[in-house]
Amino acid sequence: MPSDADSGGVLADVTTVRDVVGAVAPARRASPSEQVLLDWLELHLALEGRLDHDGTASWKHRSVYELVAAHGRWFTPAALPAEVQALPERQCFANAAATEQEHPHLAYTEGFAVADGSPVPTAHAWCTDANGYVIDPTWSDLGGSAYLGIVLPPPLRPRAPRNWGVLEAPDSLYRLLRDGL
Repeated sequence: MPSDADSGGVLADVTTVRDVVGAVAPARRASPSEQVLLDWLELHLALEGRLDHDGTASWKHRSVYELVAAHGRWFTPAALPAEVQALPERQCFANAAATEQEHPHLAYTEGFAVADGSPVPTAHAWCTDANGYVIDPTWSDLGGSAYLGIVLPPPLRPRAPRNWGVLEAPDSLYRLLRDGL
């Protein structure tokens, strides 16, 4: 299908964007929150397609959006288990790292999420169990309703005292974009 760019417009090739986003589309019909996240990711990928990537042309991924689209998977929201402590809002990276350390059967996960009732996806970190269920100590009261992310290998997980997001901090993100996972 030709895009508006083919007729002199400025829109990216929607077919190509949908192919990348399709790799992370849920196997079932997407919930409204998942659709919000997919549309948002698709928009970012389309905008990225219009940028000049001369300096990063040899990199495996051009952006965090492309990285998550290529390697991310959907995780199922779940209630916070009684043995996991709810932690302060706006500290998701540190909260998820601390929760994983306290509960080694959980895996630190980063990506994008949509809080219940919100129309805006955000960069977020949470933990997941072996069955793909979300254990989110930060949004325990808010309740996340869509989670798309990557379980990061142990060497890539955030370290104290900063506990910055791996997909947010330039020193870790650029390495992932350049070399891949």
